[in-house]
Amino acid sequence: MRNLNETAVLNYYLELVDKGEIKFLKDRAEFREAIIKAVEALRDAEGMNNRINAAKDTWKLLFEASMSYIDPDKRGYDKLFKYFDEYVKFEELIFASDSFYRDHTLHSLWVYFLGEYIMKHEEFKDFLGDMFSFYHNYAHSKTMLESAKMDKVFGSLIKVYEDITKAYDLEDSARCVSAITHDLGYPIKKIEKINKCIKEVLPYFSINNYDEFNFSYSEIQQNFISSFIEFLSFNITANSEDLGEDNDVLLKVLELDESGKFTGINKDELLKLKDDEIVKLKKILNLKPRIEKNISRHWAYSKDFEDYKHGIMSAFLLIKNISAFQNLKFKYNDNMNVDFKDIDFKDIMVKQGILKNITNHTNDNFKLVKMGDSSDFLTFIDELEEFSRISRANQNREYITEFCTTDIYMDKDWFNVDFVFENDNIVNLDPQRAFKGRCERFLNLFDIVRLSSKLKIRLRCIGKLPCDSNIYTLEIAHKYAKILINGEEKNIPQYLNSKQLYTREEYARM
Repeated sequence: MRNLNETAVLNYYLELVDKGEIKFLKDRAEFREAIIKAVEALRDAEGMNNRINAAKDTWKLLFEASMSYIDPDKRGYDKLFKYFDEYVKFEELIFASDSFYRDHTLHSLWVYFLGEYIMKHEEFKDFLGDMFSFYHNYAHSKTMLESAKMDKVFGSLIKVYEDITKAYDLEDSARCVSAITHDLGYPIKKIEKINKCIKEVLPYFSINNYDEFNFSYSEIQQNFISSFIEFLSFNITANSEDLGEDNDVLLKVLELDESGKFTGINKDELLKLKDDEIVKLKKILNLKPRIEKNISRHWAYSKDFEDYKHGIMSAFLLIKNISAFQNLKFKYNDNMNVDFKDIDFKDIMVKQGILKNITNHTNDNFKLVKMGDSSDFLTFIDELEEFSRISRANQNREYITEFCTTDIYMDKDWFNVDFVFENDNIVNLDPQRAFKGRCERFLNLFDIVRLSSKLKIRLRCIGKLPCDSNIYTLEIAHKYAKILINGEEKNIPQYLNSKQLYTREEYARM
């Protein structure tokens, strides 16, 4: 069994940088050299204080390099970096107030590095196929359209495809920003816990009445919050206003596969078109940007904000403090009408995408159907990252730096995750408790009924302790979920004591 640890992941990242496979570093020597040194320092750091300091330096360099590659406007960086310093200090306070609190300073970096390991490693290419095919199909389509040399007919379609392929060139930057900022809103949720600690201490000083630290947004701030949630709820597409039943001319020139997906242009048929058919084709392909407001998403995000979920609060922190997220080329009227001249698809896709990635990872309504976009990927990797989670989970004042070891690998078409619990120096280490927590999260996160056939997940918590040497297994696939302990199947709802989950047989019948 391999051990996928911090050193292995960081060494692989350094190889990627050396090969020029991290796009936002490829032709930027100053950032490239600084980040290489910072990553090496993080890899080699010993002692908690040195690791945290190395992490802070690495975090700031990665944010500056990746975000400035997306947008050169760097206003707000100093403010965000000051917040990050305070965030690291505040985390020490949270550790003191919560025996089960787990590190997020280092965790955000490891989510990024682990994500790049899985994204770029050949072993996982087929598993992540849906993520690559989306952009590759558009890039291929753009090439086909341009080769037809009929810009007047395909002009708006080429423009849309061009913006989408440009957005793809920024994907590794967007993944970096999303990963390292996804937990920045965490302190907000922990203030209630700190209040409770204060409340337990003050009576000993005969202080029985005190005002808890509390907070709320003023009425004047609500307009910004509402527009922020509305922006997150938008779907922005480009559609033909004249696409109807009479599309014979379109079907003549477009080549489609069995599923109806565009694969190319039939140049011979294109050259045969009569003048009136060309006029008709041009009219059909005269695309208009369209804004659709997703009501269910709007409600879900509004509830997240009410509950101060740290995902949406992290996104809110970015849009409030980083000018690049505010300065979008995006104008529309009250009827949701918009023109191409008033919108930058690339800018919207990347920046809105980052904010959605961060928000979705703590949104209860967000479900994984396939590994199709960056939100799916971030949420999934966030659940896998375990090898750096410092905690005080044994409820004493000693920090645990290796809760369990990790192995991630493909076995045929199954994505396998093994968490191995073998540190018998940790008091009350409980593999089954960790396993049940993962089962509840995964069974609620994955939309098992609609799950892509490419997504087959096998998660194991392997006990190698005097008190627990069991192997706990969860398997998830399309209309399939199974829990086993040492190969013996368990009834899922009974084992997890949950009324909202189903048995393996019930999933199969859905």
